[in-house]
Amino acid sequence: ISDLEVEQREINGNLWYFKYPVEGDNGSFITVATTRPETMLGDTAVAVHPEDDRYADLVGKNVVLPIVGRPIPIVADEYSDPEKGSGAVKITPAHDFNDFEVGKRHELPMISIFDIDAKLNEEVPEHLRGLTREDARKRVVEEMDSLGLLEKIEDNPMTVPYGDRSGVVIEPRLTDQWFVDAETLAKPAIEAVEKGDIRFVPKHWENTYFEWMRNI
Repeated sequence: ISDLEVEQREINGNLWYFKYPVEGDNGSFITVATTRPETMLGDTAVAVHPEDDRYADLVGKNVVLPIVGRPIPIVADEYSDPEKGSGAVKITPAHDFNDFEVGKRHELPMISIFDIDAKLNEEVPEHLRGLTREDARKRVVEEMDSLGLLEKIEDNPMTVPYGDRSGVVIEPRLTDQWFVDAETLAKPAIEAVEKGDIRFVPKHWENTYFEWMRNI
């Protein structure tokens, strides 16, 4: 979707605080805050600020991603804001633009958990597959609560992207992209005008055409 088709809307959302168990350290947790609980199923890291002393001894260790059971690393990255939430951020590279950049910096796996209809796919535990984003959010929060891993929920005014035509929340999602060599494609188009095979009327518009095509 084009950025021109996106509306940024102010809404009254929530901030959920989840506890992720530190691998091999019984009773030790790191708390992450998220506005999108359902995306935790695709987490591939937890990020903390490199100068945040609270988490210095945890960098390089793993946490066990609740519900999924996948070990994921705790990484040091300046994207994490020590003053925001718990200071520890869950990283879901396949479903967040900022997380995508963190994922590239730390060479993290990028696990896409939604299909083209924004329903949970085969990358999540079987009992959650096929759920819509909305149902997945409710289920994840319920399961985290039942596991004793939901620390608290706070009100959180936030800006959310909506499609200007659909009126629904836009879900960032990894897809394949194709790029064409526009410079190479422009050459025969330029030659066609230079040779007179194509003529502009009035002729002075050729200058605009050449300026565009030679700098494409």
